[in-house]
Amino acid sequence: MGFLTKLSRSDSRKAGFYKCTVAALLLSAPVFASDYVVHVHGLVCSFCAQGISRKVSRLPFIDQSKYTKGVKIEIEKQKLTIAVMTDRDLDIPALYEAITAGGYEPVDIWTVTATGELDELVEYKP
Repeated sequence: MGFLTKLSRSDSRKAGFYKCTVAALLLSAPVFASDYVVHVHGLVCSFCAQGISRKVSRLPFIDQSKYTKGVKIEIEKQKLTIAVMTDRDLDIPALYEAITAGGYEPVDIWTVTATGELDELVEYKP
């Protein structure tokens, strides 16, 4: 038996109201992205992926406990996904420098939702 079966009908309605209120508050709370997607022009082979991955994974804000040392690469989509530590900020200039140092061009960067979908374009002008 659940705890709601022991409550009166009016108490049960109040409990339902409070559950809905708490759920709405949780869903409306600001979400700080910890994953980002960077579209990288020139990322076309596994050798390219290895070079970018090595450079990006060494950045101090990368969460190496996710993906492969904090980096996931999809060559066919020219897409780089990175995990950022929750207590650190994304250093976009350092990220772009790590990518361009290998001769590749970062095109844009997006925040990623908890479901893995692209959410917001992050503004950056080098």
